[in-house]
Amino acid sequence: MPESQATDASTTLPPPPGVVTEQVRLVEAPRAGELATGWRVVTACLWISVIVAFAAVWSTSVQLGLSTWWLGPRADPRSPIIRLAPFVAPLLMTIAAFNNMRRMAWYGMGASLVTAVFGIVDLGRAPRLAAVELLVAGLAFAVSAASLTGTYRPVDVGAGDGSAESADDTVR
Repeated sequence: MPESQATDASTTLPPPPGVVTEQVRLVEAPRAGELATGWRVVTACLWISVIVAFAAVWSTSVQLGLSTWWLGPRADPRSPIIRLAPFVAPLLMTIAAFNNMRRMAWYGMGASLVTAVFGIVDLGRAPRLAAVELLVAGLAFAVSAASLTGTYRPVDVGAGDGSAESADDTVR
C-alpha cells in the first residue's frame, strides 16, 4: 500500500464545509422546583380524580335530595359560580400539571386545603357527603406531600471552590 493512502488513526480530519458538528438539545433540562415526569403524571391523574369525585358528590346529592352548601336545595339552587367553586382548585392544578409548573407539590397541598374547606362547611348539612369530600381532600394532600420526593432541587454550582453562588435552574 503506498504511503499516501495510509491513514493515521490518531489524526482526525476537520468536518467538511457546511456540516454542523454541534449537538442539539431536543428536550429542555428540568428546572429546580419542577416535578419529575412520573410525579407529574400522578399529579395530573390525582386532580382529574378529584374533579370526578366532586362530580360524584354532586350527583349523589341530587339523587338523595341531600343539599350540600355549595349546591343548595333543589327548590332554590345556588348560583352557577358557587356550584362550580369546588372544581376551580382541582382544575387549576390539572392545568398546572400539564404545563409543568414549578412548586406543584406545594400548590397541590394548598389546593387540597381549599378543597377541604368545602367538606368542613358541609359537616352540619350532609355529614356523610362531607366525609367523602374530606376524604378526597385528605388523599389529595397526602399525594401532593408525597410528590415532594419527586421535586427537582437546586444545586450549589461553586460548592467546591468556596463561592456561595447557587444556580436556581441547575438541578440534581
